[in-house]
Amino acid sequence: MQDVSIERGDSRIEGTTLDGALHGTARVQVDGVIVAEQRYARGALHGPATLMHPDGSVAARLNYADDKLDGKAVYFLPDGRIQREAHYARGLLHGPCKTWLPDGTLLEHAIYRQGKLQGVQLRFHPNSRLAERQVFNSGKPIEPAERYARDGRPLGADGKPLSRWRNWWRAVLGPPGASG
Repeated sequence: MQDVSIERGDSRIEGTTLDGALHGTARVQVDGVIVAEQRYARGALHGPATLMHPDGSVAARLNYADDKLDGKAVYFLPDGRIQREAHYARGLLHGPCKTWLPDGTLLEHAIYRQGKLQGVQLRFHPNSRLAERQVFNSGKPIEPAERYARDGRPLGADGKPLSRWRNWWRAVLGPPGASG
């Protein structure tokens, strides 16, 4: 193995090579600040990787296998709060994926299988109320999305919230066409 340091403009990468390919831990710096620390195996990203915001705080913790995202990936805001958490398999989203607003409010929760939405996808308003619910199978919606106003009332076909009495009536009798 041989130590290597390559500079281009204000960027620099330091690591080791094996047979001319990066192998082991490599650090990337811009203007003297570390912006990434990644592991390589024979030239391919392999293992944990940490990306940094310009201020040096952690921007992302990722895992790679054979140059593709693989496993849990967590993305952070500069203040350290989690912005997004996702799971990957061989470079494709695979498993739960959650996204939060800067105040910590859950914005979206979805499940992926081999890069395609699978099961229930939930989206939320900034006040934490459900904004949309939709069910997917292999990336395709299997039923129309249910959409909701910020106050929790369902939205009608015209995109407007159902009146409070109509919403109450639906809760008592069920949606139109439901037998009771």
